Amino acid sequence: MEKLVKQNEGHIGYSHRQIEDRFRATFQASRDSVNINRLDDGTFVDINDGFTVFTGYSREDIADKSFRAADLWQEQQEFDQLVERVREHGSVLNMDARFRDKKGHVITGSISAMVMDFNGEPHLLSVVRDTDILKKTEDVLAVSEARFRELFNNMSSGVVVLQAIDDGKDFIVVDINRAVEKIENVRKSNILGLSVNFSFPSVERYGLSDVYRRVWQTGMPERYPVAIYRDKELKVWKDNYIFKLPSGEIIDVYDDITERRRAEDRLLEYQEQLRSLTSELSLAEERQRRSIATDLHDQIGQTLSVIKMKLYGLMQDVKDDSLAGRLDDVLSLLKKTIQDTRSLTFEISPPILYELGLDAAIEWLGENFQKQHNIPCVVESDNLFKPLGEDVRIVLFMAVRELLINVAKHARADSVRIIIKSNADTLKIMVKDHGIGFDPDAEENKAVNTHAFGLFNIRERLQHLGGHLTLESAPGSGTIVSLVAPLKINNETDKES
Repeated sequence: MEKLVKQNEGHIGYSHRQIEDRFRATFQASRDSVNINRLDDGTFVDINDGFTVFTGYSREDIADKSFRAADLWQEQQEFDQLVERVREHGSVLNMDARFRDKKGHVITGSISAMVMDFNGEPHLLSVVRDTDILKKTEDVLAVSEARFRELFNNMSSGVVVLQAIDDGKDFIVVDINRAVEKIENVRKSNILGLSVNFSFPSVERYGLSDVYRRVWQTGMPERYPVAIYRDKELKVWKDNYIFKLPSGEIIDVYDDITERRRAEDRLLEYQEQLRSLTSELSLAEERQRRSIATDLHDQIGQTLSVIKMKLYGLMQDVKDDSLAGRLDDVLSLLKKTIQDTRSLTFEISPPILYELGLDAAIEWLGENFQKQHNIPCVVESDNLFKPLGEDVRIVLFMAVRELLINVAKHARADSVRIIIKSNADTLKIMVKDHGIGFDPDAEENKAVNTHAFGLFNIRERLQHLGGHLTLESAPGSGTIVSLVAPLKINNETDKES
């Protein structure tokens, strides 16, 4: 070693002491087994901690012993071959050999050795790498690689592995899985090593190349859906997730979700048809109610009024007190019937909604609610002109009526406030109750019940008309339901006060 140190001292600019310290640090830090022996008799001069880990022998165990005396070699002839080759060539690289550890177990290693001068005498510097550990590591890696390959090839998602070339201007196909072969109708062997734009022309056409470049430059993953329509019909929909590996390779994991998207589109179409049908049924029901209410008012109501007038005239001509008393009882029953008919007319379809407008109808709802349930109800309106289509007006009136029914049944409210406001293109009605409130996100409140179904029904009808419903509530804080609907912006408007 001294000769080696002296040879390098002037050449590389380090002192003898610095070189020796560096060698010692490297010697001790190595994870491999390292030992120094005299070349002539094989006596151990020094070992590192890696030697102790590999063989189980400490410095004290092998002090002043030779290779032969320590009985480290499983086959002595392998040691003799090593010494012979070192003497002949000056060094040996990666010679496989078998050794025995302190417990007598056979261990294998790959030994490299060279002759070095130490204190003026030739010594053998040997480095042994534990090939048992290497083999175990290789076996683990092989199993991991096989597992990865099976997972890669049997994924239902398509996976494309790309390598950037020309400083990210293009990407070549490094690998694809079976799903890609099936989805794209290609064979792996025909496209490996080729440009991704050549292998999959749609990549450039639909902007995926730009995504690959961004991800390669920034390292930030991106999702990128590709939808292809022809004649307004969905032909292909692929959902891509692109990310960058530490190796620099770009991975594109994608699914062909065309059938799923078509099914979703069909479902949305069916839902819209159901909304339309529900709205038409509601409007048809309200028209029928209005027709019945009109008949009650114009025919039965008018007939009852005529009967009352005739009964008054008859009572004027009756002189018998007993008969007059009975006629008076009949008149009282008739008056009650007329009042009940009027009440029924308003319950079925209040004429005020069509004669005076939505604001007046909601005020009537509030007054009626207060009388029936003894709960104060205040209606506030901006009193602005609100051009509404008949269908919107009917849906909003029915929605407010449904909300007031919910308040009476569930809210335990001490008061209710209804606010009607409009702006340039929408009308907003807020129904606020000072009741017990509830947690809208709680599972029991998401379950199907009459209260939840009523809100769902209102929301669906409003959505079909281009409006929406919002709900705010919390336990102990009451509930606010907001109804928003579009105003009728055209020349044909229904004037409302």
